[in-house]
Amino acid sequence: MPNALTWTLDCMDQDFEGKSWNGPSLMATLDRLSAAEAASTATWEGYSAWAVLLHLAKTKYVVARELGAALPPWTHPEGLWFPAPPAMDEAAWAADRALIRTLHAAMMAALRAVPESRLDAPMAEFRGRPWGRVLGWLATHDAYHCAQLRSMGLPSLKEARHE
Repeated sequence: MPNALTWTLDCMDQDFEGKSWNGPSLMATLDRLSAAEAASTATWEGYSAWAVLLHLAKTKYVVARELGAALPPWTHPEGLWFPAPPAMDEAAWAADRALIRTLHAAMMAALRAVPESRLDAPMAEFRGRPWGRVLGWLATHDAYHCAQLRSMGLPSLKEARHE
């Protein structure tokens, strides 16, 4: 029988790309945007949807890297949590959406392999907070930023969609 950790990880997958309880999943939301729309900073908070995608990708990269997952190289600025994309065309937008899918899969596989006994161990990258606490925060991270994206006022996200 699955435990609460398994259910949490399953919900994280659904919020990323699946049938989320919180509305359209992150990737269903991002896949509706063109590169130009994703790059626009004419949003409610001044962030671009692309910067939010790269923030989420970086988070997944850091977590997966700390768990020892095999990862593609991180090609964006290392120190920034909201890096700007170096190129802003359709090919780069497609590449970054493919990158976050790869990083999510690597992170989730690594998280599913973490023994519960490790949940009290500190995670260096997140100021030594225990893995269990980091996992609790990660469980809402995609859903939080997906709601942020849907509130940005981007035209493609104003259209009613029933998923």
